[in-house]
Amino acid sequence: MKKKYAGYIFPSMLSFLLTGIYSIVDGIFVGRAMGDPGLAAINIAWPLVALIISLGTGIGMGAAVTVSLNTGAGNTEKAKKAEGNAFLLLFAGALLLTFTLYLFGTPLLKLLGAKGNLLPLAESYLKYILLGGIVQTFASGMVPLMRNHGASFYAMCAMALGCVSNILLDYLLVMVLNLGLMGAALATVLGQVLTLILGIAFYMRKKNRISFSYMHPEKETVLSILRVAASPFGLTYLPSVTIIFMNLQALKYGGEEAVSAYAVLAYIISFMELLVQGIGDGSQPLLSLSEGSGDQKSLKTYARWTFLLGIGFGCAGAVFFTLMRNLIPVFYGTSPEAASYIVYATPFFALVMALYGLTKPAVSYFYATHKIVYSSLLVYGEILLTIVFIFLLPLFWGISGVWYTIPAVQIVLGICSVMFLRLNLPGIRH
Repeated sequence: MKKKYAGYIFPSMLSFLLTGIYSIVDGIFVGRAMGDPGLAAINIAWPLVALIISLGTGIGMGAAVTVSLNTGAGNTEKAKKAEGNAFLLLFAGALLLTFTLYLFGTPLLKLLGAKGNLLPLAESYLKYILLGGIVQTFASGMVPLMRNHGASFYAMCAMALGCVSNILLDYLLVMVLNLGLMGAALATVLGQVLTLILGIAFYMRKKNRISFSYMHPEKETVLSILRVAASPFGLTYLPSVTIIFMNLQALKYGGEEAVSAYAVLAYIISFMELLVQGIGDGSQPLLSLSEGSGDQKSLKTYARWTFLLGIGFGCAGAVFFTLMRNLIPVFYGTSPEAASYIVYATPFFALVMALYGLTKPAVSYFYATHKIVYSSLLVYGEILLTIVFIFLLPLFWGISGVWYTIPAVQIVLGICSVMFLRLNLPGIRH
């Protein structure tokens, strides 16, 4: 069991680890080339960009769970239909979302706080990202589907190729050619093109091909995918919702320097969030197959290993983040004002890292085992809590209240996660 588990988990972890490294390096390039305005603009535009990636991840993971549950229960035909319908949903969803963002991108950016010199910078980033909207949706959606075939290493290579090329192109386009946020956006799109090429090559193989007959939309299958997709979509997109409100309140209570500081903090904690999401997503096929086949013993074992890994990495990351807090502003090239915010807020965000090790794998466990109510409560409850705390806490503590928001939300979610797991995880009920 350990060998099988490692074969799924570690390629997934490495994939998300590379994505996290890319995210951090991307911010360093933008910060050094453009300073606080560049960091603030990309942070304001990111919630719109993240919709594209989250849509692909949500549909891909929703289909992967549906496929695994049906495979575990012996319903091979239903499993194939779910995978075929996923491709149809990815294409339709990507077209609709890209077209909508193209039409309403500028008004939405203004609503998110882009004004003055930040607006044209954010517009430039979004404009060039949308050139590859369909590419990014398919690339992010195909990875969990490939992993579901037992091709975790191949899926890791597909993501790794995209991330490594992204970093190299970032250096070339942003630092060498001085293309600013346009260069950062083009680097992201071109990196995702390479991931998609490997995804297409995977499904060109005879044993992996999906018949067009399975892509014919079937209402029951589509609804089944979308029901599960709501949780991984929310899990992936939630940081962007948080960014929206954090940006608005940071701008209100601390100005552009506070937004820049939060951009850096968001880059750092997103690294840990991606890492623990890699643990949760990597365990998904095994958890779903165990649930579908009724193998409660294996389910309990895989779940225990997943939580031990998540909490262990979360705590280790928190310690390292705290020790490095004075060096982080130097790497990102922030202003002295933004640097002081970063150093002050680091211990609170380190706590967030530690709690991610529990809360994020909990969401993955619940949607992998088709306990949609609990995963949805954690995902969308986090959004509601964030909205309440981000407006309430700054009334009492000003800009410090903005920094307290995410830790306060994660403490509440950590308590809820433990309660839900006690009710649902085999072997610890009551």
